[in-house]
Amino acid sequence: MKSEPEHYRFDLTVLPKILDRYVAREFLQSYLIAILVVLSLRVILDLFVNLDEFAESKNQGAWAVISNIIRYYTPRLFEYFRDFAGTNIILAAAFSLARMMRQNELTAVLASGVSLKRVIAPIVFLGFLLNLVMVADQELILPRLADRLVLKHDEMEQSREVSVWLLPDSIQKLGDQTASDLNRKIPADIRQEALLSATRYEPSARKITGFLVLLRLEGKAVGRITADQADWDPLKQLWVLQNGKYFSFQKSQDHSELEAEVLPVRYYQSGITADYLWLQRNSNYKSYMSYFEITHLLRRGLKPAERAEAVSERHFRFTDPIINMVMLLLGLPMLVSRERRNTKTAIFLAILGAGGCFVTTFTCKLLGGGMINPLLAAWIPIIVFLPLSVIALDGLKT
Repeated sequence: MKSEPEHYRFDLTVLPKILDRYVAREFLQSYLIAILVVLSLRVILDLFVNLDEFAESKNQGAWAVISNIIRYYTPRLFEYFRDFAGTNIILAAAFSLARMMRQNELTAVLASGVSLKRVIAPIVFLGFLLNLVMVADQELILPRLADRLVLKHDEMEQSREVSVWLLPDSIQKLGDQTASDLNRKIPADIRQEALLSATRYEPSARKITGFLVLLRLEGKAVGRITADQADWDPLKQLWVLQNGKYFSFQKSQDHSELEAEVLPVRYYQSGITADYLWLQRNSNYKSYMSYFEITHLLRRGLKPAERAEAVSERHFRFTDPIINMVMLLLGLPMLVSRERRNTKTAIFLAILGAGGCFVTTFTCKLLGGGMINPLLAAWIPIIVFLPLSVIALDGLKT
């Protein structure tokens, strides 16, 4: 029997490589379109609602308003990218696979003997990489933009100064020539109940004017630390006080009056850093902090509700990327199933499944701020939807 000419032979081992590149290209093109559309809609909707706030300051021309809008939304693009990372991935997967189905490309690939799981493998891999990009955005970029992200719409032209009133603090170390005396005179239980106030804090100069720390024991004032000015030392991670003084309230021998012992204080080190003083003015500031910054925040005295929010935020730093992958794995089987359904129905079912996971995650984040255990809240979406995604993937007909 005459053998087939060499140039008519087709090596099936080449097909998966070609398919990987093609599916990856289609997915990335759809992803770029999805992220452009979603982020643009997010900016436009917010601008539509808050446009009047950008022009509240008097004597502002059109160019000043436009400049404020650009300066406000530019750093927020990184925030919106994080918030919609999972949504953009599932949308890109839906539209890229839908286009392949509509043009019968998926049918041709399956007819060549390639399994459905092999078809979606490049999308799963790229989804994983994009989640790593989201993690880098959260941990490396957003903390550096936090001082701009906490600004409100009408604050772009205002002087960046803030007053601080009785902010819970935990003293770590005091220092000057009498450092040993100071640290011995203020026991650990008093250090944990400190309250910090500042007449004015200037984040650009990292300087506090009117520095005051109220020392308490079981809710009663037992002393205070004052200074005309406090400057942040980024190398030593402490405040350098100018004319700093420690006042200790003590009962006289007949217990009839209070006497104040005064000692000089040069350095003040606590859980409150220069960046935190500016960020804490915004109730959403924890979402702009890195994992290590949140861990550092938890080491100092926080109110129970604020501590629960911080713990919940830290747990979700681990689970958010996993939840995004679960949404993708839950939606993909609905998109490439061999069951007879039109493209619109497939996309609807995929988005519906991923949307259920998204809503559950959002609800758990709200409840994890104090209503339920933060650890449980962070893992509930994974516990519920990961088994469903595994079952859906396992049920794919090859």
